Amino acid sequence: MPRPARLTTKGLRRTMKITDADHTNWRVKDVERSLGFYRDVLGLEPFGLEEYERGEHPLVSLRVTPTFILHLSPNPTFEAISTGGYDHLALVVEGTSLDALAERLTDAGVEIERTSENVVGARGSGEALYVRDPDGYLIELKLYANESGTPRAE
Repeated sequence: MPRPARLTTKGLRRTMKITDADHTNWRVKDVERSLGFYRDVLGLEPFGLEEYERGEHPLVSLRVTPTFILHLSPNPTFEAISTGGYDHLALVVEGTSLDALAERLTDAGVEIERTSENVVGARGSGEALYVRDPDGYLIELKLYANESGTPRAE
């Protein structure tokens, strides 16, 4: 296995600053099956679907937040053999309880892999449940006690 080049950080803090996450791009075996999960079960809004269907764009996008999107890149030969170090995507859910969310997902045929009561995230700690999308990607559905999104006091 080749060794990575030695990195230097000299001067980098003065030349760049990461300010936000923009998107993530996932290979999927079947776009319609993935849309059934992300759009129909989780309620994410797709865009670029018409362009994709007309063959004008190679992928479909789903808006997660005003500043973050999920690209679904179709690859009919894709097999989720290894995650290559990827663990999960955490999505914040509001307007429901953990039990109500679990019931909605179960009713939609989504298997809940596990739940957790005290998961630390960007806004503090909260409850979460974990499911897999149709291609096997692990999705954390995170609920904070304070729906305004302000971090809880630790």
